[in-house]
Amino acid sequence: GQGSQGPGGQGPQGPGSPPYQRQPPGHRGVKALIIALVLAVAVGGGAFAFYKTDPLSLFTGGPQAAEALPGEAVFYLGVDLDPSAEQKVKAVQFLNHFPAFRDNVDVKDAKSDVREAVFAKALESSACTGVTFANDVKPWLGNKFGLAGIKSQDGTAAPDFAFVMEVSSSGEAQDALDKLASCGGSDSDYGIAFDGDYALIAETQELADGFVADAEERSLADSDEFSSDMDSLGDLGVATMWVNIKSAAELLAPSMVADDDLKLLSSSYERAAATFRFDSDSVEVAASVFGDTEDIDHGDNKIVNLPESTVFAVSEAGGRQRIDETWDKVIDAARDGGVDVESQLAEFESQTGLNLPDDLATVLGDNILFAVDQEGLTAEALQSGDPSQVNAGVRFTSDPGDLNAIYAKVLALVQDETGQEDIPVVKLETDDGIVLATNDEYAESLSSDDGALGGTDEFQSVTDDAQSKEFVLFFNFDAIEDQVVEAMQTEGDAQEVIDNITPLQAFGTTTEVDGDYTVTTFRLSVND
Repeated sequence: GQGSQGPGGQGPQGPGSPPYQRQPPGHRGVKALIIALVLAVAVGGGAFAFYKTDPLSLFTGGPQAAEALPGEAVFYLGVDLDPSAEQKVKAVQFLNHFPAFRDNVDVKDAKSDVREAVFAKALESSACTGVTFANDVKPWLGNKFGLAGIKSQDGTAAPDFAFVMEVSSSGEAQDALDKLASCGGSDSDYGIAFDGDYALIAETQELADGFVADAEERSLADSDEFSSDMDSLGDLGVATMWVNIKSAAELLAPSMVADDDLKLLSSSYERAAATFRFDSDSVEVAASVFGDTEDIDHGDNKIVNLPESTVFAVSEAGGRQRIDETWDKVIDAARDGGVDVESQLAEFESQTGLNLPDDLATVLGDNILFAVDQEGLTAEALQSGDPSQVNAGVRFTSDPGDLNAIYAKVLALVQDETGQEDIPVVKLETDDGIVLATNDEYAESLSSDDGALGGTDEFQSVTDDAQSKEFVLFFNFDAIEDQVVEAMQTEGDAQEVIDNITPLQAFGTTTEVDGDYTVTTFRLSVND
């Protein structure tokens, strides 16, 4: 598309023009009001953002805002507020479970214009008394927005920022943005350039023109790496994030992260992406990291075989294989960081009698899980100081003989450290490992490995195909809701807070390495 000039009076850079200069450090004077208002319309401003932008759309046509941003972007945030998309219906259904949303947000159903709700809220605390959404913004504002950080020209300064938004009329958008910038008493010292259906705002006109020219030549959406990262997330939701980890670390972290740590980070992980999406009874963040993490062949995750009464569990499948694949890399990275690995390992082994990495691989084994049961989980039991009153334990799936040998060493260390012979742990050997629990009854329960947690509604509401995942975490809020509410009432917490907690059902996390990507999902479900 053809870029057009903005308030700075400079047209876009054309062929033969001298290269534009990125903003030098110390001169980043984007007017606070215009940026605040534009961002408010786009993403609702901070925590308020998700309450307002959440009730909207799926990226049915892909991350279009990335089409208007330079391919050299280091990080990106995109929001799509298409009111016709399926995500809007699901988001409103989900958020309406919470009284705080129903009572305070003017988004009642899928036909509501979330942009108006956001803009009205933003204007309440501004000096723009003569600006309204209906007259000054709605006629030209689209539904797609994006924010990107781009490395400054010298590569050492803080990044430059570009904000893009979909517009239907560049002239109306220009007039309205000038009005917004001036209504707080500030001048129009910002840059705006237009490219097709998008307006791009930057800190200076020179930057805006340059970014548009760069995007026309090669946009972020044109990047094969960016597209692959987006594909790794599956369906994209109302908000999408992306970062080039190596470039961002080099740009942002030198003053905060040691060089060796920075080297390890950027060598192991190259890029990351995430999306925020809704279903009618759940909200989910899916994240993926592209890097050199090996895809291991592991067995089924045994979390699905826990008792149905499990309130919390975390389980890792294939830990032995993961250690085998990563140990040498971790040790090499430590050596590169100047750590005397051999002497430290030797000292650890002499003090504990344990051997690394072999004993660690044995402990992690084919599966290791920790679980807490709902039965007996009361405030009185937790406050009693008697661990046996709570049903909790660890199940190790590995060679029983090797596990028993390690247990004996660790038990001796604990007894020596505490000075106590009687340690409140029950050990039970199974055909494929051992169980350590707080009491005999729960040790037997964990050892059976024939529970049906994986088939419960609560578990399935926050996990997909958990049996095949390398890592799974599950928390059943419903199972302890009564105790939580009673405790909150005793503490005098406001009923409003309690009312907004009780819709919660469960929370779950799963992680699996899929090719070059490590994909993790975080899901929170609510009761219908």
